Amino acid sequence: MKDTNPTTLVVTLPGLGQAMSEKNYMFSNLRKCLEANNVMHIQFDYHGHGDSFGDLGDASITTMTSDGKTVINSLLREYDTINQLILIGNALGSVIALNLSTFFENRLKVKTILISPPVNIPRSKEIFSKETLEELKYEGKLDSQQLIPGYDYYTLSDFDPDQHEYITKLGSHLLYLHGQNISYDMIQEIDEVNILGQITNLKSEIEIIIGENDKETLLILNNLPRINTCLLNNVKYYYQHPAAMDQLIELIIQKIN
Repeated sequence: MKDTNPTTLVVTLPGLGQAMSEKNYMFSNLRKCLEANNVMHIQFDYHGHGDSFGDLGDASITTMTSDGKTVINSLLREYDTINQLILIGNALGSVIALNLSTFFENRLKVKTILISPPVNIPRSKEIFSKETLEELKYEGKLDSQQLIPGYDYYTLSDFDPDQHEYITKLGSHLLYLHGQNISYDMIQEIDEVNILGQITNLKSEIEIIIGENDKETLLILNNLPRINTCLLNNVKYYYQHPAAMDQLIELIIQKIN
């Protein structure tokens, strides 16, 4: 049932290269739970992602944030009863969620829920060779297969582990990312990400959900004030076990209600 006079709008923001449904249809399953509770919820594909127009190689954090602003503003114009915005971002989607929180928090009551935010993402020069980065800068964008070469998507035997972890922290999965372009602008903007600074400067409420096996992120977050962190049992990332995804959705529903 659709609420014709909603007061709360929930927006989900997937990671890099992900369709709006997210890995294992997590956000789509969340949507079904929200619809059952008559909560207004919007999923959308960023430019160059999923079924949206364009090429992933034309996307950047700037364009992804702009897409989010456009979608939210269109809903606010249509429903002037909305006074609360809940932003749920996974991986790189956490950065987009924080950007949007900063933009809207003086206009609405905002709550931000971050799933596995990449708080400790290394700089690109630590991950890619100088020659690769120079070629990326010259071309403007490259097939991710050139940036992160490898073909064994199941045991990862021929992938550089640091490159694989880098892209995983952003929410990407190489089996689906390969064949799509990544832009120089995207990599440069990822280098500039400062999630800890964004969290510290944000006035609105923040909740963070991470896997209990993500010890590095947990250690970093424990040093931040006013942060409520919830842990998913027995995983590093939610999609590593169906029970973890169910737990994640249940936690999000609790935080929304």
